[in-house]
Amino acid sequence: MYYIKDAKIRRMTEYDGAPCAEVGVLPGAVSDPALLVYIVEDQREDGYEIVRILTNDADTATDWFDNNLHEAFKDVSVSAFTGSIIMSPEDERSKFQRELFMFGELKKQLAEHFRALP
Repeated sequence: MYYIKDAKIRRMTEYDGAPCAEVGVLPGAVSDPALLVYIVEDQREDGYEIVRILTNDADTATDWFDNNLHEAFKDVSVSAFTGSIIMSPEDERSKFQRELFMFGELKKQLAEHFRALP
């Protein structure tokens, strides 16, 4: 399971033509990578849905432009949650999503960012 140390909205962008928030997530465990999580508005119970997850292995010495020229970002949307003896991959993903939306003021900030869109 992925433990969240910090989560902040980095910017608003688009995913498949829909407004999307790019959220930087820092891990609580040393061995876990930083993530870029892409969130869109959704009419289901949380009001938001994770649509894409990238690992962010950017090294500020080589990737200081915050781009993917050195292949620092890897799409792990499908492989990020492998499950365990007690949890299926889908349950693990749902738990991560719930914990992310409950982290600090993130859900409130998402609402403000999406409301501010033209």
